[in-house]
Order: sequence, then C-alpha cells, then structure tokens
Amino acid sequence: MNLETENAMSSQHTDVTSPKRTAELEELLIDAEADDEQVQQTQPILRRPWLLLLGLILVALNLRPALSSMAPLLSEVSKSLGLSAAQAGLLTTLPVLCLGLFAPLAPVLARRFGAERVVLGILLTLAGGIILRSAFGEIGLFAGSVLAGASIGVIGVLLPGIVKRDFAKHAGTMTGVYTMALCLGAAMAAGATVPLSEHFDKSWSLGLGFWVIPALIAAIFWLPQTGQKHGAHNVAYRVRGLLRDPLAWQVTLYMGLQSSLAYIVFGWLPSILIGRGLSATQAGLVLSGSVIVQLVSSLAAPWLATRGKDQRLAIVIVMALTLAGLFGCLYAPIEGLWGWAIVLG
Repeated sequence: MNLETENAMSSQHTDVTSPKRTAELEELLIDAEADDEQVQQTQPILRRPWLLLLGLILVALNLRPALSSMAPLLSEVSKSLGLSAAQAGLLTTLPVLCLGLFAPLAPVLARRFGAERVVLGILLTLAGGIILRSAFGEIGLFAGSVLAGASIGVIGVLLPGIVKRDFAKHAGTMTGVYTMALCLGAAMAAGATVPLSEHFDKSWSLGLGFWVIPALIAAIFWLPQTGQKHGAHNVAYRVRGLLRDPLAWQVTLYMGLQSSLAYIVFGWLPSILIGRGLSATQAGLVLSGSVIVQLVSSLAAPWLATRGKDQRLAIVIVMALTLAGLFGCLYAPIEGLWGWAIVLG
C-alpha cells in the first residue's frame, strides 16, 4: 500500500482559464499546481538546484514522523497520563483530521507570502507542535498534535507544487524522490521512537520530542529558498465543472479512502500488534519495515501501471495486495507477520 499515492496524482488537464484576479473567482489553485500552459513553459531560474533538492528531501522527511512516532508509544503514553480508550483514539485521529481541515489554508498563505516562506514558517510551527505535545502534559499532548497535524497539512499541499514548478522537466522522477523521502521519514520514526525513549531512561516524552531536531535542521537548509523569487505567485485560475464531473468524484473518494486506510495503519497497527504479543519495539519495527518497502513500490508500481493504456487492473491488484497484507497482519499466525507486513507495504 502506497501511503503517499495522493502526492503523485498530478498530470490530468482541467478546463482552466486565467482571467485577472476578481472577487468572482470561484476556486483558486496554487500557481505551482496549475496546468496552465503559459505557467508550465515559464521555467524558474534556479541558482542552486542541488540546495533546493536537499531542502525538499529534508522537509519531506519531516512530514510523517509526528504521525508515525506516536503509534508505538500509544499504550505507554495512555498509561502515563491515564488516558481512556476514547482519548487515545482521539489522539491518533486529531492530527490526521487536521491534515484535511488546514490544507485549504495553503493556497491562501502561499498567495500572500510565497510558498517558500510559508514552508519555512510552518516547519517552525511543526517543531513547536512536537515540543508542545512532548513536554506539557495532557493538554500539551492534544494541542501539540493539532498544531503538528495542521502544519503537515499545509506543507503537504505546497511541496508537490514546488516540485512540479521548479523541476517541471523531471516532475515524475522528483515526485518519486519526494514520496520516497516521506516514506523514509515515516519508517525512521516508527522504528526508532521506542528505542530512543528507552535510551532516554524510558521517557516517552523525550522519544517523541527527539523529532524536533530533524524539523529544525530542515528549516535551516530551507532558509535559502525564501530568497528565491518566482513570477507566478499572483496568478489565479477559475476551475469549472469539477463538482459535476463523475471522474473527479471517483478519484476523490478513492484517494480519500486509500489515504484513510494508510493513516489507520499508521495510527493503530503497532497497538494491534502489541495486543497480539509483540513488544513495543517489535511492533514499531514491523510498521517501519512495512513502510520501508514503499521506497521501492512508490516508484515501481506507478512505472508498471503506465506500461499499459488502462490502469484499472493495476489499481485492483495493488488494492487486493493491500487488503491481503492488512488482514494477514491482523489475523494470520504471528510467525508469518513479517511476510504480511511486506505485502502490506
């Protein structure tokens, strides 16, 4: 299952026009996401593309640790703070819910301040959310989860657009690199958080708080990008007909459902595996291994799917493997768990 499939959906052309900005514009797109031919042909001048690439990778690495680091420690956190089952469920749901609730802020902020500056600022709010949830008790835990989820939701909208704008001739490859960085960050946090907490005298707060360090490092390396200027920031487009397009609804529902399944696995698979007899470290490693498999499948599956004219069979096969891996992890004998985790990944 590719947890980041939604970030690779990009190249469908829509009925888009580009009038002057007026109060009558309906739904605005981020300029970096636009399929307008004039914008696509206006290539930005990148002074240090290697630095941009490094910054993109480091930022992408930070878009999942705040989510995947909590799951292996959920039982310990709940016991430490006396959380009920409902509160534990809310704790895993809040950041994912915020991904969607705060994503619409991304184009508003990008048009006002520029995408690069927004990414830098939101990286700092992400770092603040990680600190808040790890150092300020129960209230800080929930407030920090909301802040972290909101931050990831905003950056997650902007970053793919920056990739397609600044690497237009290699958008497919760069999107794959971006997706691999997302998966790597999720895998690192899932596998390392419990060992880190044990290293710090079994302190779950320090284990969770550790992930502020890579967020701050990413902010430092992204800082030079805030000086880059791009001429298309104030371009706006009117999009018509999407609400009446059956294909748009089908794609939206499919992407939403598969993404929901992905975050359910993120949030609950380690807890379920702990209930089946694994230690917290083992459960985190299983989730980490399942996500690491996606470093290959996130590039291989789309490449194989595009070998034919119709991708429906490929999608059915991938979803069948996803369900087989999920049910194997939940119900199959524990001895074969790693095999099912690899199939799931």
